[in-house]
Amino acid sequence: MARFLINISPYPGHIAPSTPIVRKLIERGHEVVWITGRQYREKVKATGARFHPLPKQSDPNGMEVYDFYPELRELKGLAQIKFWIKHVCLDACSRDIEAIDTILRGFPADVLVGDPMAFALAFRSQMGGPPNACISLLPLSLPSRDTAPWGLGFLPGNNLTTKTRNRLLNFLTYRVLLRELTAYTNNVRRELGLKPLDGPCFEGMWKIPSLIIHISTPAFEYPRSDQSEHLHFIGPILPEPNRAFELPDWWSDLNDSQPVVLVNQGTLATNLDDLIVPTIAGLEDQQVLVVAVPVKEGQLGELPANVRAEPFIPFGHLLPHVDVMVTNGGYGGTQLALAQGIPLVVAGEAEDKMEVAARVEWAGAGINLRKQRPSPEKVRDAVKEVLVNPVYRENAKRIQSDFAKYDAPTRAAE
Repeated sequence: MARFLINISPYPGHIAPSTPIVRKLIERGHEVVWITGRQYREKVKATGARFHPLPKQSDPNGMEVYDFYPELRELKGLAQIKFWIKHVCLDACSRDIEAIDTILRGFPADVLVGDPMAFALAFRSQMGGPPNACISLLPLSLPSRDTAPWGLGFLPGNNLTTKTRNRLLNFLTYRVLLRELTAYTNNVRRELGLKPLDGPCFEGMWKIPSLIIHISTPAFEYPRSDQSEHLHFIGPILPEPNRAFELPDWWSDLNDSQPVVLVNQGTLATNLDDLIVPTIAGLEDQQVLVVAVPVKEGQLGELPANVRAEPFIPFGHLLPHVDVMVTNGGYGGTQLALAQGIPLVVAGEAEDKMEVAARVEWAGAGINLRKQRPSPEKVRDAVKEVLVNPVYRENAKRIQSDFAKYDAPTRAAE
């Protein structure tokens, strides 16, 4: 049996899909030490893994990410990506490596497993440590001649125009606009006694892992003719039933004949004015039932008659009743909807959300509004179009069928 040291970023959208993978490793008799945020101590221990906390400077410990890193609030696109890599990932490397070394002294791991943000773990592997494996938990950011740079939200293509666009944008983005990021990365590596990366930052970091497992399938990821042989699709991580969840009093309303529209903003970009408020305003006079999640009690005041709001509902309970999902593009929630064959309306520009929205558009499984804060009219019109046009549901069902071929935790453990 093997020993795994796992370092997953302390955010719900990273912890949730990693948990079944860790549990499967434990079931197979492997030993696991999991280093992450303190708020996940009990969740980690429930898998059977040993918990080790991140250094406090690297651990939001329950704070909203935009409160822990307030500079992120004003940034989008490449500017936000640059800040995140420099000041969330790279600035933490020295102290995070100290924490990793503390673990390794008492737990001689055979493999170091992290997500794409675990720069410290990847660098530690190159400093004479065990081999590194990466769990790709976001839309795949692996650079390719067949795709535009990650973070722009551009669709792929294989005609002369898009190939020329990709070549020019990849050079401009990775070797010009992000040149300073590569220099910053290599300065950190130099301080750690490592050689410069083999190529620009985005390209070079993906060359470090000996194994990359991506939590999706080819039906929901752009094709790459130059795909790494180390990349393996394992399918999405689907939630386990929460049998302890108590259904809200209005649950029987889901069984009425009117379509059910779920609007969800996920766990990071939680300003309700971005999407939940305009969705409610746009659909309040429509013949649909709107379910808004997550919404704290009293956060929206008096709700229209056709709206239900809850702070939390397990998607495993709710999604079988949903006809359309309106989302800001959280990767996990979007894939859970597609796993049920549910078409989407997506509005998101922060973090990885523009890339999720673009993949929904590329797959034909929904409408990309290309806005962080769309108008009520835009949301209403998009929902109506998705409800009446069967193409969106047909494509969502096609992705659902592809997802059903995979057992992600088992494939990951193998």
